[in-house]
Amino acid sequence: MLLTLGLAAATWWLIETGVRVGHLVEWECWGGECSTNDWRALLPVAGIICNVILAVLLGALARLSGVGLAAMLGTYAAISGWNTAVAEDGLAAATVATELRVVGAAFGVAAVLALLGLLIELKTTGYGARLLGAQRVRATLTGFGIADAPIGNYTPEKALEHGFGQATMHFTHNGSRHAVKVRVRRQWLDEPVYAVFREMRPENARVVRPWFRSSGTAEKTETTTEATSTSATSTSATSTSGGSGSIVSELERLAALRSAGHLTQEEFDRAKSRLLGE
Repeated sequence: MLLTLGLAAATWWLIETGVRVGHLVEWECWGGECSTNDWRALLPVAGIICNVILAVLLGALARLSGVGLAAMLGTYAAISGWNTAVAEDGLAAATVATELRVVGAAFGVAAVLALLGLLIELKTTGYGARLLGAQRVRATLTGFGIADAPIGNYTPEKALEHGFGQATMHFTHNGSRHAVKVRVRRQWLDEPVYAVFREMRPENARVVRPWFRSSGTAEKTETTTEATSTSATSTSATSTSGGSGSIVSELERLAALRSAGHLTQEEFDRAKSRLLGE
């Protein structure tokens, strides 16, 4: 967070100052090429580099909305620099009119990206539904396997090859335990998730993710053909693709469900026996 704030401040100062004093830099041109010894000419370049790094950091924190915010900061810093030069340093407005229009249009595009990204995140995290009165409670996922219907344009088998399938989402609301079938990515079973639903319709809950989460760029290794075919016949097939590590992970997940009150001891024992093939 401190690095992000520092980069934001550096981006603003470098671009705003570099653009503001740009008309004061003296250039020597010959043969169609120009150069200068004035170090101020490097300020906008350094600012753009900082802005790119800032976009990467904000993109990791807030995805598309973060990239849009970084672009807004950089373009608005440039606009501010030109306006200051015109108002305070006597720069003729006509000399930067084209630049102001182009960068102003870029600022508008960046604002649209930031808004679009925010709307996507509000849906992905469930905060948008929460603002509209829905419930958002912590949940856990178990029993990942093949979906019982196509997912998008993929058949259930093809979707499973790409890491998409069906799992059971467990959550507690008003003292009652609920288990709802949801479509998820395989990697979500190892990440925090939440259930979002209307107060009186917990059976229609959908799964959402937290705001701060893994970027998703490093996907887990695809399962083998044998694991895929086994998953089509049993929801416990995840243990065949991952060996003992997957079994241990599933046992830990079952133990967590039992501790949270989502499973009784009898249900836990049955699930453990089924998992171990007893």
